[in-house]
Amino acid sequence: MKLTLFFSTICLLMLPVMAGASEPVTNSMANTKLTPNENRMWELRKEVDSAETAYLKSSHGKDGDELWTHFCETNDANLPKIFELAKLEPQSETALDMFEWILKNRRISMQTLRTNALQSIELLGAYHAANPNITNLCRILGNFQDSTYQPILNFLQKVADKNPNREARGQATLALVRLTKQNASILAQWESETNSTNPWYAQRMAFILAEEKNGGAQAASLAAENYCRSVLSQYADCPSLQPANAVQPKATLGELAAIELFELEHLTVGKAAPELEGETIDGKKLRLSDYRGKVVVLSFWASWCGPCMQMVPAEVRLAQQMQGKPFALIGINGDSNRSDAQNAVKKEQMSWPSFWDEKGAGGIIPTAWNIHGWPTVFILDSAGVIQFKFVGYGNSTENLLNQKVNSLLDQLKNKTQP
Repeated sequence: MKLTLFFSTICLLMLPVMAGASEPVTNSMANTKLTPNENRMWELRKEVDSAETAYLKSSHGKDGDELWTHFCETNDANLPKIFELAKLEPQSETALDMFEWILKNRRISMQTLRTNALQSIELLGAYHAANPNITNLCRILGNFQDSTYQPILNFLQKVADKNPNREARGQATLALVRLTKQNASILAQWESETNSTNPWYAQRMAFILAEEKNGGAQAASLAAENYCRSVLSQYADCPSLQPANAVQPKATLGELAAIELFELEHLTVGKAAPELEGETIDGKKLRLSDYRGKVVVLSFWASWCGPCMQMVPAEVRLAQQMQGKPFALIGINGDSNRSDAQNAVKKEQMSWPSFWDEKGAGGIIPTAWNIHGWPTVFILDSAGVIQFKFVGYGNSTENLLNQKVNSLLDQLKNKTQP
């Protein structure tokens, strides 16, 4: 199942709660007498959860398709009803449960349901920022798809400042790291595409313009670094609460914050890319610094990643167009089975080398580079400095990739001409 994230599709390492990861749900009011309104919410939710469980237990054949359709219909009909009922008693613990459930819903990225998610965040900010039982909710919001939505940042800041639960404050601060870092990336891309007509940007123009006045990508990146340091100094020992299926599991918030800080300090636009050294899919030695003097595209890909494989034909065309020029395309493969990677390379005629690690997506390079979305692409100039980064694959990806590479090649040509 593809995840549509504005204008691109990505594969996510840690199945995000916003896009279909099923986590155990409990009725926190099980031992409390519920109002008729609360009982109705639980009834509606049980219908959805039962439909989802039936689908997950299916073989995903014809029966699975029918069960998926049933789940979608039940979910899309019941979720708005649950939200409307929760709005009637927004301060209640049941409403808190329901708002969290809505934000974890596997179909919440659907346009017809997304408004319910955004309004849930607003109500959480109004009624539950000081609730000590929102630790896991704050973790969830760190994976929220729309980091430019100001109420989510406001809510997390309230929690970080005033919640009596230290672990909730820590999770909120880490969530602010991730969302602010996303915004820094968005602003950096915007700053390099001031004439972009992409509707994703147009919808968020007010946010972008406001942040540009506040210092743009650089200010957002510095804010994310400060949040990281707050986690490391105040909440480093707090448990991470990562789900069991996390590909790169870490025990504490301190471990997670350290990775985020490394990315901010070394893997953002304008920073010199760290050295990469290892073994290719074919067992040969490979080192990034050997390509100094060339424009380099680093592409994190895997045969199990649909969007990655959708992007490969564009990369093949790029490699062909750049033959004879100071350019290199280097892959970082996320397959744990070497033969899967080798078969994909042969089938798709991928002529460029790729780093490989038997731990796949949890390998040394993807972990050190904090890769959660696949594909992730970095474009480096001839000095090895990161000039552009994007995550996911969409209709505009090939043009964007070609434009950035050609622009850097032009700059390199101008530097070398007498």
